[in-house]
Amino acid sequence: MLKVPLAEAKNKLTELIRQVEAGKQVVITKRRKPAARLLSEATYEQLQKRLAVAGLQALRDRWRAAGIKAQDLHQESRRLLEERT
Repeated sequence: MLKVPLAEAKNKLTELIRQVEAGKQVVITKRRKPAARLLSEATYEQLQKRLAVAGLQALRDRWRAAGIKAQDLHQESRRLLEERT
């Protein structure tokens, strides 16, 4: 992992982005403490997908705990769609 002070990062942004695209991790520091992290677009998309899946799993667990079944959700969603039209 590459740690770069903010002042240096301002001057080397293009180079840092190239390094991130090549797979390196870059942390930008401010007063020697981590302030930001550069991510490639591919890494960002992977994280977004993981968050979405985790959210769906948590929602599924809540439905199960409440005794709601997939068939109930399907019927209710159809009813709501029909009300819109």
